[in-house]
Amino acid sequence: MRALLLASMLASLLPAGCDDAPKVDPAEAQAKLTADLKSAAAWTRNHKHKDAEKLYNQILQAHADQPEALAGLARIRFADGKPDEALPLVDKSIAAKGDDPAVHGLRGEILARKEQHAEAAAAFAKAFELAPDKSEYGLPYGVQLKLAKKYDEAEKVLRQVAELDPMAQFVYTELGDVLAAQNRHDDALKTYMKALSSWASDKMAHAGAAQVYEAKGDIDHALNEWSTYVRMDCCSPYSESVAKKKIVDLQAASNAKDAGEAAAPAQPG
Repeated sequence: MRALLLASMLASLLPAGCDDAPKVDPAEAQAKLTADLKSAAAWTRNHKHKDAEKLYNQILQAHADQPEALAGLARIRFADGKPDEALPLVDKSIAAKGDDPAVHGLRGEILARKEQHAEAAAAFAKAFELAPDKSEYGLPYGVQLKLAKKYDEAEKVLRQVAELDPMAQFVYTELGDVLAAQNRHDDALKTYMKALSSWASDKMAHAGAAQVYEAKGDIDHALNEWSTYVRMDCCSPYSESVAKKKIVDLQAASNAKDAGEAAAPAQPG
């Protein structure tokens, strides 16, 4: 009897509903989540990765597998040069919400960095499928197919991108590279010239044209294109290790050719 009375007294001292969890307004919770995601994305853009990562982790504590937060963490890992850590995060984001082309594009960038070109192409293909009006996904899709040596597929995709966005920078240069890789030299040269008519500053179109001229045995035009490349880019690693050496080799070949022609006996008239 005394135990029952004591229990009753204790119950009367406790506030009503103390066993209930605090009620959360769903609209307020969603508004806070949206604001936090925007803040974390802004910190990421401003290179404040530690602040962004802290906020993303707080979001994931309250909302497990929240896709935008997972993708945000993946972007930070990727930007910090940690593609192996970024990949599982982006995969979890896609598993939670698979219809965001930007996240598939991010997956493509990560795989490209890991030099997994066929897998990167598949990721960009999905992004391009979800956003078929975005050349920013179509162009790297074609490039990764090229790097995977799937030249027929790469040509098809790059031509699609060129039709979608004729001013997409490098699309004709990349297409020229694909054609050159198939020894379609005349088509490649026309395509490199198309690249230069759209983007006069596209030095890699000059490099591509130089290599095609060299393959065709046209030393003078190859020298001209390599020289133009070096004038546009005097001191990059590519200029130092490739372009300038090509000029030296081609000049030597030209001199040898001239010497040989000079030494050749005159043909009877």
